[in-house]
Amino acid sequence: MLGIVGTPTGPDFDAVVRLAASFFDCPISVISFLEKDRQWFKARHGLDIEETPRRYAFCNYALVENGVFVIKDTHADPRFHDNPFVQGPPYARFYAGCPLRSDSGHQLGTLCLLDTKPRSFDADKARILTEFGQVVEGLIRAHANAVKLAVSEANARCQSEALARRNRLLAQTEHLASIGGWEYDAATGEIIWSDEVYRLHDLEIGSRLHIDDVVARYTPEAGAAMRRQLELTASTGSPCSFEADLVTAAGERRTVRAIGERVAGDDDGHVRVVGVVQDVTREIEATQALWRAAHLDGLTGVANRAAFKTHLEAVVDRAAAAGRPVWLLLLDLDGFKEINDTCGHHVGDRVLIAVAERLGQICSGRDMFLARLGGDEFAIVCDESSQVDGAERVAARVVAAIRKPIRIGSDRHYVTTTVGLATYPTDATTADGLLKCADVALYTAKRRERGAVGTYAPEVASLFDERRLAVETVRKALASNRLVPFYQPIVKLRNGQLSGYEALVRIRGRDGMLMSPQAFSHAFADQDSARRIGERVLNLVTSHLAELRAEGFEGPIVIGVNASAAEFAGGDFAERFLRQLRARDIPPSWIKLEVTETVLMGEQARNVRLAVEELSEAGVPIALDDFGTGYSSLTHLRDFPINCIKIDRSFVAGIGREAESPAIIRALIELAHNLGLTVIAEGVETDVQLEFLRAIGCDAAQGFRFSKAGPFDMLRSQLRKQDRPAPHYPARLR
Repeated sequence: MLGIVGTPTGPDFDAVVRLAASFFDCPISVISFLEKDRQWFKARHGLDIEETPRRYAFCNYALVENGVFVIKDTHADPRFHDNPFVQGPPYARFYAGCPLRSDSGHQLGTLCLLDTKPRSFDADKARILTEFGQVVEGLIRAHANAVKLAVSEANARCQSEALARRNRLLAQTEHLASIGGWEYDAATGEIIWSDEVYRLHDLEIGSRLHIDDVVARYTPEAGAAMRRQLELTASTGSPCSFEADLVTAAGERRTVRAIGERVAGDDDGHVRVVGVVQDVTREIEATQALWRAAHLDGLTGVANRAAFKTHLEAVVDRAAAAGRPVWLLLLDLDGFKEINDTCGHHVGDRVLIAVAERLGQICSGRDMFLARLGGDEFAIVCDESSQVDGAERVAARVVAAIRKPIRIGSDRHYVTTTVGLATYPTDATTADGLLKCADVALYTAKRRERGAVGTYAPEVASLFDERRLAVETVRKALASNRLVPFYQPIVKLRNGQLSGYEALVRIRGRDGMLMSPQAFSHAFADQDSARRIGERVLNLVTSHLAELRAEGFEGPIVIGVNASAAEFAGGDFAERFLRQLRARDIPPSWIKLEVTETVLMGEQARNVRLAVEELSEAGVPIALDDFGTGYSSLTHLRDFPINCIKIDRSFVAGIGREAESPAIIRALIELAHNLGLTVIAEGVETDVQLEFLRAIGCDAAQGFRFSKAGPFDMLRSQLRKQDRPAPHYPARLR
């Protein structure tokens, strides 16, 4: 409680015990304090120990006395005769102890004298020892007061440090949140700011301010509004709030938001308004950035797909209420992919920006809304036009504007656009329906002619629906692993032995039944679906070949896989193809790439050429599929590394029924053999066809005459039989 036990000795307490020992001519004098289990000496003279067990302390008896407790001879007192401090050092024979008490009367300890020999101690000596004890009690009170003072000072320091920490925390919080406090004196116009508000305005902290100085930082309108609100709050007590832009002393533009309320007047009777102000510049910028990200296309700056859908729905709702039409134009750029593939995406991006700028000039009126839906597809919503000819004229202006060359640096780039046009409520009565009709119109126009304007026609909607259904069928089949390759054997006509297979895509229904290829054939017109189909087939074919190798099959075997134009669009087809083979340790000669003349002549012609050349150099055989149906077959044989041609089934079907087909087939085979190419006839179904092809030297054939396409288990079974005696296909199906 006093904080004295355990403290170092001091000169004042030491002086008392020295004086007492000298005055009473005693060898030992100590000031002791008693705790529960020990007796501790604050000051001692003539004694080397610092404490003793309390049970041996003579002072136990002194504490219960009203005056000085005296033991003239410890040997003669049975209470102390056997005490270890009597029998051993310091060999105490005499003891006199004056009890020490606090101001409240609490017993603390003693001031005591000890001698190694018996002695007397009269009343005068007891009185003097008591006075010495009073001096010690005074020293104890002084020590207690010093302790209290030190504690108070420590508490004050802690409170001061805590206050300083809170102030620092408040300042840091204000700075992090860009929030500061302010006070306005309505009588004098004086403004008081916290440090953060000074920093917000880029002003020196502590400088005197007047309301006129503050409003001068804002626009005249904002400053006047701020002054009116402060005066209204001061006069009526209603809270004030405002948000405005200011220009700081450093010339930086910021947006602040402030709130305030009236407080009771001080002794001077002045009415004051206090509040907080926050720098919300970053918050507003972030909100605007989020809005732009949610509503604007990041590349071109026009509206994005989400904003387009919201706007179209709103326009259709207004049109329905007002009974007026709405026109939707969907635009798709023609030739844009070639620019991306040949010049790079950075050039393609600049082309898109230029296209958006041209479209923006056309759509500058309030009744037209422009958006980029993604990739090279844009949309224009025409509202409040007087007649359909107006929308058609807009479409014509769009086509003409996009057709003009786009200059990037010293180069000129050319793209065209195909437009699909649909009308509300003539073609559709909902926003989604209008978008679907415009998509159908665009799809129809692209199939007819690049750079054309197509309008919606109900008769083509069914075709569009078939395509959409096919795409959905493929998507679900891919997601549930129901799209698989079936393998149709290719037979050598010379000896009837197996030559290889062609992998044909099939879909198993959820009931396990095979779906007819015609059910999803329209999906190949969708680039994304065609690409994903090709990737899945190649992945499964290489997986099946790896499985055969793991089972000990050493080959050789050749499996043909078809590639659509969509798979070449990225320019990395050969790399992905070879990566699949390396990953599963498949020899390149085991996979034959089959491409049609349409793919060779299409939009991806350059990418196809590069990919075919790279694959051929790596050892992958290349087959030209559906040969004879294109316009430049001979050119392809000359310019591409073709190993094999596959005669289209339309020629084979004419064998035995017309004179032209056999002659064409004979000429094609002779040409191919002269060029060192292998010939495979497709769609062989009858003995007549088989015998004719064999007779004119066709190398191999495939078709129902030999076998339908079957699952991987069929292929595995046939290869196992071939490893025993080499089978051959019979002259007639059994």
